[in-house]
Amino acid sequence: MSTFSGINTARRALSAAQLGMETTGQNIANVNTEGYSRQRVEQSASVLNQTGQFAQRFVPGDGVSVTGLTRVSDALATATARQDSAAAKEQATAAGIWSAVENAIGDTGTTGLSANLKDLSSAWNDLASKSGTDGLAGARSLVVTRSQTVVTQVVGMNTQLEGQYDQLGLQAQTLATQATTIATNVAKLNTGIRETLASGASANELMDQRDQLLNQLSDLTGSRTVHRDNGTVDVLVGNATIVTGDFSYGLTVGNQVSATDKTAVDPGAARIGNVLVVTIGGQVAEPVSGALKATLDGANKTLADQKAGLDAFATKLTDKVNTAYRGTPATTDFFVSADGNPVTAATLTLGVTTDSFRDSTGTDDNPGSADRFYARAVSEAFNGAPAKPATGTTPARDAVVGIKDDWRTHATNLAASTQSAGNRAELASQVSLKSSAVRDGVSGVNLDEEMTNLVAYQHAYSAAAKVLTTMDEALQSLLNMVR
Repeated sequence: MSTFSGINTARRALSAAQLGMETTGQNIANVNTEGYSRQRVEQSASVLNQTGQFAQRFVPGDGVSVTGLTRVSDALATATARQDSAAAKEQATAAGIWSAVENAIGDTGTTGLSANLKDLSSAWNDLASKSGTDGLAGARSLVVTRSQTVVTQVVGMNTQLEGQYDQLGLQAQTLATQATTIATNVAKLNTGIRETLASGASANELMDQRDQLLNQLSDLTGSRTVHRDNGTVDVLVGNATIVTGDFSYGLTVGNQVSATDKTAVDPGAARIGNVLVVTIGGQVAEPVSGALKATLDGANKTLADQKAGLDAFATKLTDKVNTAYRGTPATTDFFVSADGNPVTAATLTLGVTTDSFRDSTGTDDNPGSADRFYARAVSEAFNGAPAKPATGTTPARDAVVGIKDDWRTHATNLAASTQSAGNRAELASQVSLKSSAVRDGVSGVNLDEEMTNLVAYQHAYSAAAKVLTTMDEALQSLLNMVR
């Protein structure tokens, strides 16, 4: 091995140590850069190939070779962190939807529906206790006024639910637009990464940018990522492809037109009961997690269920009061539908006025001696009645659940669901933080480790420079000898 070979070996060592210091400096510079993955110099011993009759024995090698500049990452840790983050976004969005629903129709102290139903029940009780004309007109007026208050509140609750449904539809469209933009940028980065790797250059920073976008897309849609050999990735939302190589597709949110044709969507306005669906390139996409999934579930299930529950209460209120109020012979219903169809929360209204409803079996000509029979029956409908055993020839009577208890049960279930949603969001957030910490422990920059590497590369560089100086001195001595 010649002296010139030794100089080449020292040169390789200097270059490798210099690249190591530059890479360490890059890591240190980006210690606080979000999404940055630390880089590492890969090197191996350079083998001196010798063949033929002039091959030499005891040749140490040809120095060091830099084989690559890699991003330090763990595919499993990254996928787990991305999945847990999407789940946390889904639960946080769902908790927000439940909280908004509770604010719209939940019981809130003295302004809640339970309080107004209690006031209305009290008004009926007061009317039922009247035995003469003293205060009768005021008691009747109070029943009508408080009944109208309950009607207005139920209709207002329905209006708020409808408004929330419209807002969730707009929110879903906004999220879909964001996902489409991100997918477009991922496809562009795919192109840049593929071309950069094909030229032999490093695409680590481009891959970091792409990973950031993939994290955002996963938080929105719970997307899955498939890596390809050329450095590009394919991205799927459910079973629909949103990114493949250099191409991307847009997400569309609309109302499902047919129960049998889920791919057909109508982008027009809709009310609760319509199903919001997402399509990608004409193919139905069903996000498995993320904010978009929670938004769709909130519109299609949470609000739809609460709307159905409110409609059911409006129906029970109407049926129980009207059954007690009609008597024999039947007369005008106390609660009716504003559009002539079956009563819902949106159409509930009063069918009587202060002067037109009856509260007893007496006549209008002699109200003071009336028995307040219907008023007592309606009061019992509000308060309920316990079951009574049969005595003699009197048949047994089943327990009657009062209107107030009906609503109290609904409000309690709503409060419990809202609290559970908040608990799930908190738990998912903690899980996401832990999995992100695991990923950052692998890919993140550790300053202590980088400082250790910097010292090692510095000593390696100094030692290689000393080798080069020594080789230079030896060569100079040889030249001086032959002069």
